[in-house]
Amino acid sequence: MSEALGDGLLVDLRSGTYAAFWRPEDVAARTATVRVLHEHNGQRKVVSHFNKATKGRLVRALLESGANPRTPTKLAHAFHDLGWTVETGPATKTGTQLDIIVSEI
Repeated sequence: MSEALGDGLLVDLRSGTYAAFWRPEDVAARTATVRVLHEHNGQRKVVSHFNKATKGRLVRALLESGANPRTPTKLAHAFHDLGWTVETGPATKTGTQLDIIVSEI
C-alpha cells in the first residue's frame, strides 16, 4: 500500500468490519479514517444503511471542489469548507479518525 500511495493521503472509507482486515500502520500519519454519525435529539449513532451514500457524497464534493488535501487535518478542513460538520480525533497508530456528523440521512 505504501508504494501505491506514494506521498499522498489515504482516505479510508471502509466500515469497521472491513477495516479489521488490514490496518494502515505503515502509512498512519497520512491516513484519515472517515466515519459518519447521525445526530438526532442530542444522541449520535453510527450510520449504517446510508453510510455508503453519505461517503459517496463526501467524495463527490471533495473531487468537485478540486481540493487536494495531503494530511488528515487538511482533509477535515476541506470537508468543513464544503459545509460538512467534522470532528477530528487524535492521530493513532492506524491513522486519524474524522467523524462526519449529519442531522439528516
